[in-house]
Amino acid sequence: MQRRSRQRDAILKVLEMEGVHPTAEDVLLEVRKEIPNVSLGTVYRNLDQLCEAGMIWKVQVEGEPCRYEGNPDRHLHAVCPFCGEIRDVWPSGDPVSRDSLPEEFAEAEYRLLLISPCKKCRRKDLKPAGPT
Repeated sequence: MQRRSRQRDAILKVLEMEGVHPTAEDVLLEVRKEIPNVSLGTVYRNLDQLCEAGMIWKVQVEGEPCRYEGNPDRHLHAVCPFCGEIRDVWPSGDPVSRDSLPEEFAEAEYRLLLISPCKKCRRKDLKPAGPT
């Protein structure tokens, strides 16, 4: 991990907002309010380094740009299949017990993404598209 910088501190400040899962472009727009000349490359480079250091998470949803999570504590994410909202899910226990995994996976990292309508879309009584 490289040393602290003004850009890295500004990026972390954006990611520390509770429940926010911005794209790199969203982070860029927020950071530019404080540092107008910061580049998208600088944002991506810092996001990658912060992910590698375990300080943030990258949340990947198929067909969508990567989003970033500033809370490194183990938790799950749910994505709404209608509006794309990503929200944090804090299960009462580990959703996959390491004790139940084969020994070869004892040290494996995992990310589980739940796909579930958000409250707003559930109120609209939307149904997922699919075979009828």
